[in-house]
Amino acid sequence: MKKDSVAKKRIVPVVFMLVITLVFISITTVIYTFTKDTIALNERLRLKRAVLYAAGVQLPDDAVEIEKAFDNRVTEVKNETGGVKYYEVAESGTSNIESYVVIQVGAGLWGEITAGVGFDNELDSFKGLEIIDQNETPGLGGRIGETWFKEQFRGKRPPLTTVPEGDATNENQFQAVTGASYSTAAIQDIMNASQEYAHMEILGSQ
Repeated sequence: MKKDSVAKKRIVPVVFMLVITLVFISITTVIYTFTKDTIALNERLRLKRAVLYAAGVQLPDDAVEIEKAFDNRVTEVKNETGGVKYYEVAESGTSNIESYVVIQVGAGLWGEITAGVGFDNELDSFKGLEIIDQNETPGLGGRIGETWFKEQFRGKRPPLTTVPEGDATNENQFQAVTGASYSTAAIQDIMNASQEYAHMEILGSQ
């Protein structure tokens, strides 16, 4: 009897944990099934918004208008496997290309940083930067997503170097985020590498 009692004491917690785990897995699966389409739509909208912002397009407030602006002005240029190499952004109401946008990924402090980088139609200067995804430290490296930081790249010319936050810059410089040297360097690398990529993929295909 004593052995049976010890066995039950060991088995019951294990069975209980298995049941709880199965219940939570089932709940998570159901939630994912019902929300995966919405999540995919939101991610697609975030990408469209990033492309427009990086291209210097004034963003509408409404999601439907963002979709409309993207569909009317942006062309996805794809590679042989169907992936997007870069985006062509036309002037409003015309077919004239006014800017290009490339998606670049770089190594941040805590993970990858994904950014949309816009260029003018000559690929000489930046039209803008939008951070699509990042896991940098909130209040420090995470400030790369702040408007003041992103807006300073419009009209800059690569290759870029940095100056301390608050200092004056020339056309080849941008202000670093104070206390976030690693994240700042990651953005510098992304911006400078994006020009190489743009010249190779865009000029190379023309």
